[in-house]
Amino acid sequence: MASVLGDIELPVQLLFSFGLGTAARPALEPFAQSLANEAWSSHAVLPPDAIYLAQGVAQGQVAKDAAYSWAKQQGFDTAQMDALVSIANVGPPLGLAYEAWRRGQLSDSDFETALRRTGLESQWFAALEDLKHNRLDLGALATAVHRGIMNDSGLLVTPVPTGSGSIPRIPVSSLDTLAEFAAQGIDPERARVLVADTGLPLSLGEMLQLLNRGEVTETDVRVSIAESNVRNEYMDAAVKLRRRLLTPHEHAEAELRGVETRAEASAGANMSGLNGADYATLFELLGRPLNVHELTTGLARGGTFGGDYSSVPQPYQDAIRRSAIRPEYADLAFHNRYTYPSAFVLRSLAQAGDLGGQAAVAQVLEEIGWKPSFAQQVSTAWTTEAASGDPNIKSEQTRLKTATHKAYVGSLISDATATTSLEAAGVATASVPAILRLWQTERDLIRKSLSAAQIKKAWTEQIPDPALGRPWTEDEAVSRLRELGYTDDDARILLVE
Repeated sequence: MASVLGDIELPVQLLFSFGLGTAARPALEPFAQSLANEAWSSHAVLPPDAIYLAQGVAQGQVAKDAAYSWAKQQGFDTAQMDALVSIANVGPPLGLAYEAWRRGQLSDSDFETALRRTGLESQWFAALEDLKHNRLDLGALATAVHRGIMNDSGLLVTPVPTGSGSIPRIPVSSLDTLAEFAAQGIDPERARVLVADTGLPLSLGEMLQLLNRGEVTETDVRVSIAESNVRNEYMDAAVKLRRRLLTPHEHAEAELRGVETRAEASAGANMSGLNGADYATLFELLGRPLNVHELTTGLARGGTFGGDYSSVPQPYQDAIRRSAIRPEYADLAFHNRYTYPSAFVLRSLAQAGDLGGQAAVAQVLEEIGWKPSFAQQVSTAWTTEAASGDPNIKSEQTRLKTATHKAYVGSLISDATATTSLEAAGVATASVPAILRLWQTERDLIRKSLSAAQIKKAWTEQIPDPALGRPWTEDEAVSRLRELGYTDDDARILLVE
């Protein structure tokens, strides 16, 4: 069949045909694609790409047999597919691999496998494996150096004391301090700064106490402020806190005792935060009054309530003021300065007429705190008795009654003798039996108060008992000892030992 191209040589024909086909491709491609689509639709046998098949097997998404069968259709046999599957297998992310390795869930070999799966060359493995253990953070490192838990390596101005005390110490770590800092990118000088910036000085109050004791200087205090969280511009003011102020209470006590004036004490209390009105209230609370009896006697003796300390002469004024008695009670306290005789002495003086008349005696009794009605009644009786007879006779009668009482209670006279003496002392006959019964009770109390040694002496020496008119028998002596708590056996042993 003759060529439509006539006598054109074959190579030129081929070139011409290729050019014609290339030029006509855009116009023919839709028709060709339709034919291809129809063919593939009727015969859908194109296998997946071998690389994707290997990934599907590695990820468990494609059955191995099917994947290998499709791969053969692309010219990949079992060995080639095994290689592709191995390439598709991956390890855990490196961060998770580290965590599992630190927890002991991966061996060293497993971790190296995980490193290899990342595509890293083995020359980096040693450096990456050194990252297994995290480093202490910088703050913990600096604190550990301060506390002596890690060697200070010359970073501290004052090293932690060595040796053991009474309290167990935490052992010093074997970690290399500077190496730990270096692992965080901190050189020795920066480590020194970090350690120096860790920890706080003593509190300002403690430093001021040491300053007052002469243990530190003001410069030391200022440095401690600079090393604390207090701003440096406050350090000059802070040093002025070294001296403790008197409390408002102490200022009020000082005014009360005359050490300070009201203006001085109020100003001092104000420096401690108390205003004038509150200070006045505090002063009112602290001063003490006299007790009720002292008020009664002071008024009776001519003292006055109110005023101030100026009405009292020295040295009484200073003594009263320093005892914290309020000023309005000062004059009453001054009038209580003397002690009066007892009522018995006053009676004798009144009956002797040495105190004056009834009104004068009543006044004296009120001055020792007696109720006015009692003072009136008793002073009247005393002065009436004095007027009714010779005071010398009254005095001797009193003396005789006293001597009779002593002799009777001491078992030196009988009831008859005591009766005669009492009647001679002016006691009414009808009153004598009652008086003797009271004295008998008193004598019994005195007898019962004899000690064990006295009872033994009385029985051993056979001293007569005035009440019995004879010495005690052994049974009577034992009875007396029994009253003191002795058993009968112990009492008899005591008498004969």
